[in-house]
Amino acid sequence: MTRAVLRLLFVACVTALALVGAEFAMRYVFRHAATSGNAHDFVGRRGAGPALRVNNVGFRDRDVPPKSGAYRIAIVGDSFTWGQGIDERERFSNLIEQALGPGYEVFNFGRPGDNMPEHLDVLTQALAVQPDFVLLQLYINDWETAAMERPRPRPLLPDAWSRALESRSIVYDLLRNQWDTLQEKVGITDSYPTYMARNLRDRQSPNAKLAYGQLAEFFARAHAARVGVGAVLFPAPDALGPFGRDYPFRYLHEGTAQLCAEAHVPFLDLLPVYSKIGDPRTLWVSPFDAHPNAQSNRLAADAILAAFGSVWQRDSIRR
Repeated sequence: MTRAVLRLLFVACVTALALVGAEFAMRYVFRHAATSGNAHDFVGRRGAGPALRVNNVGFRDRDVPPKSGAYRIAIVGDSFTWGQGIDERERFSNLIEQALGPGYEVFNFGRPGDNMPEHLDVLTQALAVQPDFVLLQLYINDWETAAMERPRPRPLLPDAWSRALESRSIVYDLLRNQWDTLQEKVGITDSYPTYMARNLRDRQSPNAKLAYGQLAEFFARAHAARVGVGAVLFPAPDALGPFGRDYPFRYLHEGTAQLCAEAHVPFLDLLPVYSKIGDPRTLWVSPFDAHPNAQSNRLAADAILAAFGSVWQRDSIRR
């Protein structure tokens, strides 16, 4: 072999050894990560999540018994309510029931991936158990509509290779995330906040009118059933800077507050609560997953109790 070929072989061997070493090092560093925002990547496939159960109405909770004399609260939402990456007892719904004490029931109707159209479907299921109050948990992506198409960064590797590597290599997943971020910074593709603002910042735009219209329909259906209703909006944890700095979705929080005021629906915006945190990542369930961890759920539960506790107490007395 020529000297040049030997050098190439040496470089290839050193590179391969370095990648293997980096892979094992990253697996050790993130050994406690049990969940990921991408169910198909290494952590998402290999992480050992909490125990799960399904109740008699198809949700992650205890069975819902026949209606009794207790004041019954149903919480409708997405994976934030469902409790991505945490135990049932750590969810804000469970913490609220524990704090309210005897005479109150809180049932969790959260389902991962649900947006406003699905929330409307789940509302029908929640109303079937005869709640006295329905609390709708909202998140930023609830305003996305079927007509909106998320930006797609160019792949780091061909699709077949990428799919094979993402479930096998944590190093590849980290590199791919950095590659996606780089494309946003240099303008090759839109960032998620840019895409959302283009479609939804103007409340008179077609997508915004549809999304807010579905939210208004949720409230109207609850009112028609003579059931109390309220809403709580979680900010995007991965878009919060230190102390809420440079948060890009404030217009959605403001639009929701305005709609709730018009519909005479009590509303809690959790952005001020989370804006008190210097490092929002301390509230993530995993370094790879920005869903609320146990501490974040505790903050949410305390704020919800402060905002809605008097409403529930007053309603329970009036029944």
